[in-house]
Amino acid sequence: MSSPVASRGQLPESWRVQLPVFEGPLDLLLRLVRVNEVEIADIPVATICDQFNEYLGLMEELNLDVAAEYIFEAAQLIHLKSRLLLPQRRDGEAAAEDPRQELVERLLEYRRMKEAAQSLAEIDGIRHGVWTRPPERLPVPAGETIDLGEVSLFDLLGAFREVVGRYDRDHPGPLFVHREQFQVRDQFERLLGLLSEERPVDLLEDLRGRSCRGEVVAAFLAVLELARLDLVRFHQTAQGEILLYRTQREIQRHELEAIRG
Repeated sequence: MSSPVASRGQLPESWRVQLPVFEGPLDLLLRLVRVNEVEIADIPVATICDQFNEYLGLMEELNLDVAAEYIFEAAQLIHLKSRLLLPQRRDGEAAAEDPRQELVERLLEYRRMKEAAQSLAEIDGIRHGVWTRPPERLPVPAGETIDLGEVSLFDLLGAFREVVGRYDRDHPGPLFVHREQFQVRDQFERLLGLLSEERPVDLLEDLRGRSCRGEVVAAFLAVLELARLDLVRFHQTAQGEILLYRTQREIQRHELEAIRG
């Protein structure tokens, strides 16, 4: 088949060195959709068609066998591209169905199946890493049976269920506590709003008012950053208090943006 290859440059440069291996034409189409960063429901058929045919051309250049399913899919794309080039409905006519709808539904169904297969493969890989003890039969002397006496099997199961329930109550599961994250930039802006030349902030008193050690560390780092930018000055009183005063220097926009990240 002489593939109608588009001009070189449609596919990513990395594909020139090592041709990707796809599981079929739909797998290739999904990759092209991701490469072009478009939604499946809004496929640019002309671009995808050109790239698909260029991929077939690369396979022919490398003397790779082009499966019939790829050639069939290329023909369908060319047919779909030609349909989209036809004039659309005239005024007053009913809206025609999008010619891409069938292709979109096929791609969505293929993507769902592929994701499900990947999930099953991950579960299978996890199970392969688990070493289980092979089942063993309890030793019972030959010719003898276990005599439960007046205890029925249901009584044994009830006792077992009670023991398991008691164990769950006495050994509750772990309690997960999500650690709070305190940002230096938040403490920087908080202190910047509190400080003024006439109204100082008692550093030690402010740190004692923080909720936890993490917030104390973030507040202290914010104070150091304020000092580095010459936005505060320190004064220690005779009683040992450390007071923070706002300087007359105004913070620059780029400095504030750098703090906010």
